[in-house]
Parts: sequence; C-alpha cells; structure tokens
Amino acid sequence: MFVKRLVNLFKIGWSANKVRLSQSEAEQLLARQALVRMLADARGVSMKIGQLFADVEGNSDYQTLVEGIEPFPLKQMLPVLQKGLKKPVKKVFKSIDEAISAASLGQVHFALLKTGEKVAVKLRYPDIAEAIDTELRVAGLLPGMGPVKQWGFELEAYKSSLRNNMQRELNYRSEAERQDYFSQVVKIDGLNVPYVYKELCSESVLVQSRASGVLINEVSGWPIYDREKIGEILLKTLFKSLFVAGEVHGDPHAGNVFYDYDKDGSPVVSLLDYGCTIHISEQRRLALLKLIVACRIQQAVSPLDCFVAIGFDVDKLAHINGSLPLLCQYLFQPFLSGHAFKLSEWELEKNMTDLLGEKRWWFRSAGPADLLLLMRAFQGLVVQLQFLKVSLNWWDILQQAVGDNLIQQAAKYELPVAGIKEQPRLCFADQASKLCVQVRNNGKLTVSVTLPAEAVLDLEQIMPEDVAELLKKSDVIDLKKILEDLRDHGLKPQVLFQLGNASKQYKVWLE
Repeated sequence: MFVKRLVNLFKIGWSANKVRLSQSEAEQLLARQALVRMLADARGVSMKIGQLFADVEGNSDYQTLVEGIEPFPLKQMLPVLQKGLKKPVKKVFKSIDEAISAASLGQVHFALLKTGEKVAVKLRYPDIAEAIDTELRVAGLLPGMGPVKQWGFELEAYKSSLRNNMQRELNYRSEAERQDYFSQVVKIDGLNVPYVYKELCSESVLVQSRASGVLINEVSGWPIYDREKIGEILLKTLFKSLFVAGEVHGDPHAGNVFYDYDKDGSPVVSLLDYGCTIHISEQRRLALLKLIVACRIQQAVSPLDCFVAIGFDVDKLAHINGSLPLLCQYLFQPFLSGHAFKLSEWELEKNMTDLLGEKRWWFRSAGPADLLLLMRAFQGLVVQLQFLKVSLNWWDILQQAVGDNLIQQAAKYELPVAGIKEQPRLCFADQASKLCVQVRNNGKLTVSVTLPAEAVLDLEQIMPEDVAELLKKSDVIDLKKILEDLRDHGLKPQVLFQLGNASKQYKVWLE
C-alpha cells in the first residue's frame, strides 16, 4: 500500500509540474485534465489539494473535484454501512439510493428511514484511513525548501496540524458531535445546519437530515436582494462561529454549501461537512477582535501584542514591527470602511508586497500552523462573495453577529505583553493619518494637498517631476532612506523633508 501510494503521489507531483511548465493553452488544458483525473483517483489528501485549486481558480477543470467525482457503487459501500450501523441495513432504512456525490474521504447517498424521514448518509471509503496514513507518512518525509527554509516556517508544526486535522476528518462520530455543537451555538437566520442522527453515526457512517439547493455558480443570476441576503448569512456565520463559538468551519469549498429558498421565499444557506473545523481559544479570538476594533478606531493598542496573543511568533514579527499598524489596515480593510465594501478594492497581496517586499515572508512564517485553515475559511468566504457580486458592510454585519457586549469585552481585554528586546511599542494611536504636501511660490501658499498617510509609500511615483529633480540634486535628503525608516519604525507624525529654490519651496509631512 505504501509503495503504491508513494508512486501515485510522485506521478501527481510530476503532472502538477507539467501543468506549471505548459506553454500553450492547449498543452496546459490537457495537462490540467490529466492532473484532475489523478487527483480524483487518489482521493484523500491529494484530492483536497485539488479542491484548494478550485477555490483559487473558480470555475475550472478542478471544479469537478468540488462538485463531485465518480462514486463507488452502492453494492461496494453496503459493507461499510452495515459495519457502522452494527445492525442490518434494512432495519434502519426503507430505501437507499446510489451515491449522489463523492468527495475526498467518502461519498453521500440519499436514503429514507423506516420512520419516513429523508436523510443523507455519508459513508467513508473502505481503506481510506490506510491511504491517508500513507500520504501523511510521505508528507513527513518532505524537506523544507525555498521560502519554507529561508524564512523559518515551522514545517513540523504544519505537518502535525495536517495530520491531526485529517485524523479528525476520518472520524465521522466526532464530526457528528462538532456539527451538533455548531447547530446549537451558531444560530443565524437563514442558515441551515443539517440535523445529525447521532444514534446512527459511527467512525465510518454519518446520517443527517437531507439538505437541498444549488451550488454557488447557479446563484449569480438570482435577484440582487437575495444575493445580498446570502452574503450577510455567510458573513454572520463566519463571524459568529469564530468570535462566539470558537469553532470555525474550515472546509468552505463550493461543494459544501447549498443555496435554496424556504417556503416563504427567503434565501437559505445549508452548510455541510463539519469534518474539518478549527478550534479558536477565547484568548485568541478576543485578541483578534480587539485588533480589528483597535485598528478601526486607532486605539493606543500594540498590534504586535495582539498578534502574539493570537499565536504569532514574537521574534519573527520583530523584523516587521514598524510596519504592523499599516499592515493591519490592509488586512482588515473591509472592516474599516463605513459603507458597503467592494471586494475589488481589496488589493491585499499588492499592498503587502509594496509595504514589506520580501519581508512579507516574516509575517507569513510567524503565523501559527492552524492559522492556515482559518485563512482558508476567509478565502472560501471571499470566493463565495465574489460569485455573488455583492458589496456588504462588514463592520455592521460583525456587530450584528457578535453583539456589542462581546466587542466591548474584546476592547477591554488585557493583552499579555510580548517580550521583545529593544523594540519600541508601536500603537495604532501613534500613527499618522494624513500625508500633507504644501507648495509656496515667493512665500505665498499655492498648493495644499492632503492624502491618506499610507500614500507616502508611493511618494516616489506620485511626486511631480520638478520635486524629483530637486531631490536628486540634494546632498541632504535621501528619499529611499526616509521611506525605509518609515517601514521600519512606523508612519509616525513627522516632517519628511523641506526643499526648494529661490522662488519655490516644498514641504512634505505626516500628521
């Protein structure tokens, strides 16, 4: 089993590399289709990687891994059901259909209980536990290369997180408990969490009420009001599960969410598959909520202390301490807007690169291993909102989901102080909010411009040519050094430079 699985994994790796190197569109299409077939056949961890591709690329060949692959015949899966129930199948079910969908670890069959209730039965593939064990053993052999090695990623922590998560997903009885908890704590109007029949669940069998609806790609043509309502349900679900329940659905790919209307014509979102959930402790979620609130209202709060309380490595963050306040503005931009936020305005990757350059890897490597799953949950949400083509007020929805009392509790939460040597405490309140430019001709003010403080990082690009020429001739002012100091020590109020000639004077400062 191990050798066969290892060979298949190497074939998948070779096929993935072929997709990356394909030059023509036709070559890439063929290579990608071959890779999808391999991922589907492998199932397990490999197929989950393909589902990640689908999340990122949207409607592509990888989408088949989300919408379902070829399931095994019911006849082949009946022994799994029989063993899991520990009683004859005919004593529990009036009828059971061939599978309607197949995923990475199991497949789903519609069925009718003897009591007449319509249910969905999830059955774990035979031998999938052994296959997963093989893949995890192979993952344990992988060396740290590239950014993983250069920036000190805790590879063992990521491997351990993957291993623990996959082992949890393989236990359907544990999944039923988490699904039941989620349904009791994350109560959102319009959210449907299928009821689990825990007495019929086992490690390899999960029986739940049947959910109906369509996938996200069929919702784009629904009326805008309904799409906005769906977006609100999705946001509230994430916020309440994160900040109130402390248990976040970590597998948000499109195949796990159904969209429908109830009998009154209101949109309903059915969230399926609770095998992969992320537990967030009270300290971490209060620290994260405090960070968002402090960034929004520019409080005297240290973002570094917040990040460390969330689980980030303090020594790695020390390398970018001065950039953290502005980095938070980029990270939490949807929460800072006082109106409905357009996702097209959220250029997070570009802004992070402009701010940190290669040092952005310090931030990424500083994060705890389980944060990867939480970021995947956010990424899945963003992908769904992009399909819906809606703009929403994230801050208002956050307030509705968690309540003012929890927001006030987070604002008052006393952070443990992170110990870093010779590092000043940079707070949001210490940061400038405006970049100011004044031009005087013969002592008379002729130009006065005010921009957001972060525009200073683009100063070289937006500067008029005559000012750029004067700076080149200056032996005193080094603009590159000024901008580097701002990145290292924060955008504090200060005069950046003053220069001019006999008739014209320029002043640029932060306040």
